[in-house]
Amino acid sequence: MEESIFTYQSEFQPEVQVIVVFKESDQYPQLKPYFETYGYGFFVPGKDMMLIDGENLLEMDSSPELLKFIEAHEISHYIMGHDGPRSEDDELDADLGAYVLLNEKGYTDSIKLLLRNFKTRHGVKFSMNLLDRVKKFFPQVVGK
Repeated sequence: MEESIFTYQSEFQPEVQVIVVFKESDQYPQLKPYFETYGYGFFVPGKDMMLIDGENLLEMDSSPELLKFIEAHEISHYIMGHDGPRSEDDELDADLGAYVLLNEKGYTDSIKLLLRNFKTRHGVKFSMNLLDRVKKFFPQVVGK
């Protein structure tokens, strides 16, 4: 029998619980509309808890890399205090924050995935200068 839920503590923000939910879970039908609205993952409002759509991970060949990218992206929203509906600027900044977090932990394959999709996601090519947008939230950016 396949696992229906996989849970772990985020290595980027240890107080955050990451819950990957698969279609075998009784909760998946209730969560699926939220995944369709918010994408691969989202934070549960008012909780240190992130939900990730495990079905999307299974469909991707690079699921370990994608999982770390999604986690880092969502943790970046958390660190920057993004609440409510996300703007295009919020999404750009979350990807930049994800770059910083992934780089700090040495997730080069996840960074490659992020960089391959950056221009499609944001309409601009990634550059190190863009990291200035998030350096007040990620002090490790200083000195790029």
